[in-house]
Amino acid sequence: MSDASLPSARNLRSRYRDAEGDTARLHLLSTACLTLADQGTSPDALAAILAQALRFLAVEEGALLFYEGGVLSVHAAQGPVAPVGVRLAAVGALASAMRPPMQPVVRQDVDSSLRLGREPRVGLEVLVPLRFGSRVGGVLALLSPRSLRLPTTEDLRTLQALAGLLGIVQASRVKSAPRTLGKDSVASLTPRERQVFALLPRGLTNPEMAEQLGIATGTVKLHVARILHKLGVTDRTQAAVRAADWGYGI
Repeated sequence: MSDASLPSARNLRSRYRDAEGDTARLHLLSTACLTLADQGTSPDALAAILAQALRFLAVEEGALLFYEGGVLSVHAAQGPVAPVGVRLAAVGALASAMRPPMQPVVRQDVDSSLRLGREPRVGLEVLVPLRFGSRVGGVLALLSPRSLRLPTTEDLRTLQALAGLLGIVQASRVKSAPRTLGKDSVASLTPRERQVFALLPRGLTNPEMAEQLGIATGTVKLHVARILHKLGVTDRTQAAVRAADWGYGI
């Protein structure tokens, strides 16, 4: 074999990194599957899967949020982020991750709504929707206080596969949970108010709803106020919870 045909040191390092990355990706997915098989959807299992995802991306903080009752509920957390049990509105970057085309949202040097304390700034935030078919069951959020290199395309595809697995888990939880009916309350809404009501669980702003419905922002604001009054709730988050309970959602 001639010297020219020998692999260079750079090529060898590249091949090693690729092989190492493939091993890490396979390990993440296989371990998550085994964790769910052994422990089901217990809090310890969800915490373990979150920790595995954090190690995979080499970041320190994160949260696993399930979409329940029109809001995002934290079911696993690590680091100085919103703790387990906290309910957050699906707005901002979280809402962007949950809306079509339901792809990961990667941001650098931003204020994260998940970070607690006086330092909301993070160097990297990766939000992966828990997608199951055409629906989204929540968000897998991975954060680092330090600026890091962006995850590769293959890294994101692996996280999407993991999030898809968690999306199936969440879909089974929602399917087995009883729904609260409220036909009388919905019947009190006008057709246009029902359209606005149906959009509330998506966490859209008034201008975004106005653009989708083809009406003025002020008109949306008026409809929201009337919806709150008719349902007897004090804010749009409570109205979004009602909408999700009655079968409306993302």
